Amino acid sequence: MFIVTMHDVKNIQKLKEAGADAIIIGVEGFSIRQSLAIALEDVKEMVLLCHAQHLKCYVNALRFFMEDELDLLKEFLKTCKEADVDGIYYSDEGVFYEAQKQGMESLLIYQPETLITNHMDIAFYLELGIQSVSLAHECSLEEILLMTKQNKEVEILISGYFSILYSRRMLVTNYLDAIKSNEKGHKKVLDLIESTRQDRMPIVEDDYGTHIFSEAPIQSQKELPVLKEHGLYRFRIDSIFMDDDWTIHVLNAYQNQSEVPGSNHWYYQTTMKKKEASHE
Repeated sequence: MFIVTMHDVKNIQKLKEAGADAIIIGVEGFSIRQSLAIALEDVKEMVLLCHAQHLKCYVNALRFFMEDELDLLKEFLKTCKEADVDGIYYSDEGVFYEAQKQGMESLLIYQPETLITNHMDIAFYLELGIQSVSLAHECSLEEILLMTKQNKEVEILISGYFSILYSRRMLVTNYLDAIKSNEKGHKKVLDLIESTRQDRMPIVEDDYGTHIFSEAPIQSQKELPVLKEHGLYRFRIDSIFMDDDWTIHVLNAYQNQSEVPGSNHWYYQTTMKKKEASHE
């Protein structure tokens, strides 16, 4: 099962023909790191459009919700339920709390980016009655196979840039203000470069905070057959910073065993790179 993000509704049929099984959409005011955001009142129409193409329609609700936004969250979940969406990605536990009250926890997919790292994490969330959990992106292939021996209802990002940090703070704006820069960093894709290595990590500040991404998109060409043989079946492709043509190329590459863009080094990383000792 290939679950993909989408940039343009016009490409929905092309994505289906390339092998997509589900589409992830964003909703204005409720989603972060999305490729496409629609108005809340248009969710039902999008669901019908996806279902007409025999695609599942998932909604991105990955942002944090503050106390004064909880009534909006309730309305959002009610609308998604009435629209018959197939799933909702979340990271804020308040989303689960309200979804459970509305009897729709089975639609939820927990995607905290970095927190699901063992079989107990997986069991804890699945026993709450949710649909699936997304594994931490930094897990090695060996770790993934070990933690999913008992539960296969997990989701893995197999292609695309992934988030390594999300903060509600406007870190880019605060930094530029601190150095008295006239640059405007809000809603721009900038690069973060550490002093100890050359890799450039995309950093984006939006209305809901700051997001830092991996230095390269992950790819899983060699690993996908192993994951499938292990019984895993939910595979996500995130096209942030890319476009639908990229997604179509990636889908075709996985199915035709041709070259997939990106790096697979995370699957074989067993230790964190330590900073060199200071000689000052």
